[in-house]
Amino acid sequence: MTTTVYITRQIDIDVAVEYIPPVRATHLDPPVAAGIVVITAYDQDGEYIELTEAERDEVERLVLDSPPERDYD
Repeated sequence: MTTTVYITRQIDIDVAVEYIPPVRATHLDPPVAAGIVVITAYDQDGEYIELTEAERDEVERLVLDSPPERDYD
């Protein structure tokens, strides 16, 4: 699943991320926590930018606090 969140540096940043939902434990495997992978980040002018570690942490917190709904394509 992919989702987009918006964070603010001194400018608005459009960040596309892939959300990886959690996996429940089985008799053979332990549970796996939810996570994200940052795909792209663009500023308000459409220019690609690198996120700082703090910005990546903020994006992860935003997505994990309010995960996207599953898309059934």
